[in-house]
Amino acid sequence: MASINVSYPHQRTLQEAREAAQTFAGKLQAKLGVESRWQDNTLLLERTGVNGSMSLSEGLVEVDLTLGMMLTPMKGQIEAEINKQLARYLG
Repeated sequence: MASINVSYPHQRTLQEAREAAQTFAGKLQAKLGVESRWQDNTLLLERTGVNGSMSLSEGLVEVDLTLGMMLTPMKGQIEAEINKQLARYLG
């Protein structure tokens, strides 16, 4: 199993960041079947082979994922895509 931890600074309000995270979660659901639900300012993410969260605070988003054995070889690609999408939605 592999872990991915990404911290991404942003200039949005907490509400704007939450809306962007929700849009991102919708794309993850549609493309990859990732289920999500909010717990305070943390978006919990889950699908077979992936568990994690996206925590929002003023000025920072933190993404923490644990990848199952089948996705571990793709860790670098997944991390790069997370950074790309965070820049797209929050940049």
